[in-house]
Amino acid sequence: MAEVMSVTEPPVPSPLGAMAGVFVRPRETFEGMRPRPRYWAPVLILALAQIAFSLIVLQSGAVVNDAVAKAEAKGTPPEQIEHMQQFFESPAAPAVIGIGGAVTIAFILLLGAGIAFFMGNLMMGAGLTYRHYLSAQAHGATIGLIDQTIRTAIASNKGTLDIRLGLGNFLGDELGPLGRMLDAATDPFVLWSTGIAALGIAVYARKGYRFGVLAILPGFLLSVLLAGMR
Repeated sequence: MAEVMSVTEPPVPSPLGAMAGVFVRPRETFEGMRPRPRYWAPVLILALAQIAFSLIVLQSGAVVNDAVAKAEAKGTPPEQIEHMQQFFESPAAPAVIGIGGAVTIAFILLLGAGIAFFMGNLMMGAGLTYRHYLSAQAHGATIGLIDQTIRTAIASNKGTLDIRLGLGNFLGDELGPLGRMLDAATDPFVLWSTGIAALGIAVYARKGYRFGVLAILPGFLLSVLLAGMR
């Protein structure tokens, strides 16, 4: 008598369930989304969160403090510094800073997914759609909300955006480009977020974790390089 083998398909998570699932059961969550990867919910939440974080930091004075310090270090005339301070105190500043933050996070996600698409599909022949890569990037980035929350709290308390969560804490008061790159590359929450995105790509492609790492590595290295150029 032939035995019939039944394969249980993983449940399809809800949009909010998927965002929560990447924290506790990432592999099962991505497997459930494989036939129809989602990305709108995490992109929207990330954009709204970025607006909130930007406004909180702006209200704390950290943005203007750093801007004035950099301008003074470059020898900017006092009149220009005064105009800059007036802008940050104007009603337009929250809108510009908030919208700028939302646009920035959306651009980062789209660019990261594009780089991963190039690596995974064109270089390694995965055959995934762009939305698979964007879904993995966006859900991985929700882990980064922990990083942003911590940075926002510290920046509001210290009055500066020079926040270090990696090995930069052990490199003294002044960090050069290499120090900032090292700090960004060793931030545990950034590594966690990147690792989840790599796992999502690997699960979607039905390949090993190494494939996801190779697909996402160029985008990660680019973000580290940009951190050193701030």
